[in-house]
Amino acid sequence: MLMVKIKTFRLNDGQSCLRLAFVDLVWVIVPLGIFAGGLTTVAGIGGGMVVTLVLAALWDPHLALAVTTPAMLLGNGHRLWLFRRHVSRRVALALALPAVLGAAAGGLVTARLPDDLLRWLLLGVTVLALLRERGWVWLPTGRAWMWGGGVLVGLITATTGSGGLVLAPLMLAAGLRGPAFVATGAVVAASMHIARVLAFSSTGMLGPRHLPVALGLGLAILVGNLAGRRLRPRLGEAACHRLTWAVLVGGLGLAVLGLRG
Repeated sequence: MLMVKIKTFRLNDGQSCLRLAFVDLVWVIVPLGIFAGGLTTVAGIGGGMVVTLVLAALWDPHLALAVTTPAMLLGNGHRLWLFRRHVSRRVALALALPAVLGAAAGGLVTARLPDDLLRWLLLGVTVLALLRERGWVWLPTGRAWMWGGGVLVGLITATTGSGGLVLAPLMLAAGLRGPAFVATGAVVAASMHIARVLAFSSTGMLGPRHLPVALGLGLAILVGNLAGRRLRPRLGEAACHRLTWAVLVGGLGLAVLGLRG
């Protein structure tokens, strides 16, 4: 039933869109948004990747990217407000502008990319993150790479929704930890999502028919943000790192499922 509703939703039928938003909101969108908001607030990354991969496996990558973009903008804006006192302005300024440029460029070409290519990009980014985590791949993360890294983060975010996997090592190399890591990441992510919304809207990839589901997802992420804010101090940094590793492994599995779909 879910796949049938998704197909009618993509036909730009207003009644079908409302029916999808009402029925599947409770069973798919709301739990997924709460989980994603809590995950990103606790681990610093991962929520956007999980949401995009799950929806890409259930629907298709273009629809997943369209729905998650305004939702992630709302979620990151709220997370920025919660941790606003911990933002590193120096790192945020160094990363936000190039990331916005990369997201805008990537957003303009994403609508023209085939579904299978987007799924392979999702898989490739996840595998690269796993290899980096195990120490088998070295990625340059010094300050000299900040601008180039920011552009790459924007491009990957626009095309796969997984830019946080590249953003994280850049922020860690800049010395950010704990709440500062979460807050500064929210600044960069929110900036990129603004560029994505504009780019996707200009190509017709994002339109009014996506807003009911996107709003439901965004509100669920806000609930997850509040829950994650309460959980983070209780878990500690070691547990947060283990959680990040689990997300990367799970993301690889979801990417594979997307390819098989």
